[in-house]
Amino acid sequence: MRHSAALEEELRNIVDHAEALLEALADDGDAKLDQLRERVRASIDSARSRLDELLADAERARERAADACEGWMQENPWTVIALSAAVGLLAGWLLAGRGRRRTPSADASPS
Repeated sequence: MRHSAALEEELRNIVDHAEALLEALADDGDAKLDQLRERVRASIDSARSRLDELLADAERARERAADACEGWMQENPWTVIALSAAVGLLAGWLLAGRGRRRTPSADASPS
């Protein structure tokens, strides 16, 4: 989730910088530059609109996935309990093995 928020912020910054650049160039009276500004402004507006659509789609997909996961968990409570217990046992086994490896061996003789 952090990556998508960072990506959204970066894309919005890019669009904001492009708009700031357009504003800085707004005082020039060149006709070709005016046409370019209009095309860039249209592209910026399109990019903002598309970004908003993508964010809305992502939010809807997240909600559907959460609902599906919740529904599956409600339909299969014993499977969820068994999986949770298995993950807990595995984590405990890994942590216990990690602690044993750090202690010096009792039968190791000094050299």
